[in-house]
Amino acid sequence: MRIIRRTKHQGKKKPPLIEFRLAFVGTAWCISPDRDLLTAHHILNEGKARDPNDRFYAFTVPGNGPTAYHFPVIGFPLDDATHDFAILEVEPPAQPGQHIPAVPVAFGRPFDGTPVVTYGFPSPTIGGGNVSPDGSFLGGGQFFLKGHANEGIVAAQYELAGVWQFEFNVGWHHGESGGPVFQQEPFAGFAVMQHYRNIQTPHGIVAGPHCGRGLEPIRQQLLALNVNVA
Repeated sequence: MRIIRRTKHQGKKKPPLIEFRLAFVGTAWCISPDRDLLTAHHILNEGKARDPNDRFYAFTVPGNGPTAYHFPVIGFPLDDATHDFAILEVEPPAQPGQHIPAVPVAFGRPFDGTPVVTYGFPSPTIGGGNVSPDGSFLGGGQFFLKGHANEGIVAAQYELAGVWQFEFNVGWHHGESGGPVFQQEPFAGFAVMQHYRNIQTPHGIVAGPHCGRGLEPIRQQLLALNVNVA
């Protein structure tokens, strides 16, 4: 969840009005238990540089059950707009028994036709939320946040601007960007869901194949966090 603070000036005789806007902007996945989450950089500020005034919270919904748990983001060990990767550091779980388990990562290039699974959280409408005067999320709210998995194959791969790019015959929804693409043998996340390739049609430009980037450009940063490599 991104919490955006906006100040509206109402003239010289009235104090400025402070407003907060809440939105679920993407999906992140855990690479070191209860601490570091990997995602796409562009979700932090719609592709622009991250606004340091924004606050972020990671949410988990165990078993797609009725309760969501939130974890404040307290740091950004990686803030890489060039390769569209970000690593978020979250506070340890405050709720007894609640943890964010990590998944293995892989740096290889699965062959075309390799089965894959994607996982993300389609962005729900937020009907309400409790925010303190400084913009901290206080819990509660009205939203339907549920994880969503899909399966397909590696449909294409190529080098683009010095970075290995994958295409998948899998669609995803707004809010799933930043989520993992898993290979099944051995099970590991090897790419981050990022965007789609524009396609020209007789009726204009439409969304084409969905794309993700392999993790090789951030290998050293990931290894420094002692991630589990498959």
